[in-house]
Amino acid sequence: MNLNHLFKYLTTAGLALLMLPCARAEESAASGGPDAAPDTKQGISLMRKHFGDNLPDVTLLKDDGKPVRIKEVVEGHIVVISFFYTNCRGTCPGTNTLMAELRESMAKVFGKSMRFISISVEPEVDTPEAVKEYASFYRKENAHPDTPDWHFLTGNPEDIRKLRHKIGYYEFEPEVDNDPTQHAAMLIIGNQATGRWATIPVGVGKDRMEVRIRQVTGWTAEQRYASINAELKKNREAAEAAKNPKTTAMTGQP
Repeated sequence: MNLNHLFKYLTTAGLALLMLPCARAEESAASGGPDAAPDTKQGISLMRKHFGDNLPDVTLLKDDGKPVRIKEVVEGHIVVISFFYTNCRGTCPGTNTLMAELRESMAKVFGKSMRFISISVEPEVDTPEAVKEYASFYRKENAHPDTPDWHFLTGNPEDIRKLRHKIGYYEFEPEVDNDPTQHAAMLIIGNQATGRWATIPVGVGKDRMEVRIRQVTGWTAEQRYASINAELKKNREAAEAAKNPKTTAMTGQP
């Protein structure tokens, strides 16, 4: 899936883009107020509450065959959404591996207030049974009691198509859009309670993705700005050490 099309959709749909999108779509970027900040290297595009409000109220199927409304899964939680199909031999394995790593590392930060959601782009093939077997390779049981839930979903092809198109995850050309091999390696993260959503290419990597998830979806300022505060503290300590080299030498601190 062409990411440039996705960013064009988000722009033309009137969503508030508060950070510059990835380099391929720089020409489509729009400033969005005091929170705006260039982030072309990280490929993040930040939206506001009406992005989540526009989610269609469709019912999908969990891998155990039980129906679930997508809005019920999203409401009241931080969410990390990805798309996959069970026969994928391209980017899906890497994306799911990243999701598994994030699920483990974010457990200590957000716990059960976070949910991971993976949705099939080939529901005609991906039955709940097939999805359950596929999910078992990535959704390992974790000893941590606060490990976020991870929903692998399939369902009616038209409902999933409607969901994808509502959130801008589609290609303009129907033939390309209907080809699961063309889907983008991208995560959609959000917290509808705080009204903050973003799309981030998987290629930014785990460390940067963790920082962005905190910054975009965190419940508190402490969670959102933890990495910035840590860097500021490090800089202050370095500056203090430079002012007092004798004290630094005595204490053995760098």
